[in-house]
Amino acid sequence: MRSELTHYTKPRVNTNSWQHLVTTLVAIRNERGYSQEELAHRIGCAASLIHKWEQYKRVPSGFMFVCWLDALEAQIEIKETSRQEGESS
Repeated sequence: MRSELTHYTKPRVNTNSWQHLVTTLVAIRNERGYSQEELAHRIGCAASLIHKWEQYKRVPSGFMFVCWLDALEAQIEIKETSRQEGESS
């Protein structure tokens, strides 16, 4: 399932994978007891940007995404998804 987001003037597609990832990062932030303001301070950005990421209104750059992970002392693991029979890459 995908939902469309407005990002500047172009709609953005929000995939289930991205929603799951952001939900997980929000859960980690809450487990660590960090507010959005504290996380923003650790990353070096505005708290409003954290809010926009967590509400799927903005997508962080690759660098800022890594900063987000580092600030939460988290890491991601890349796994190949299984392909349906007949699918090509």
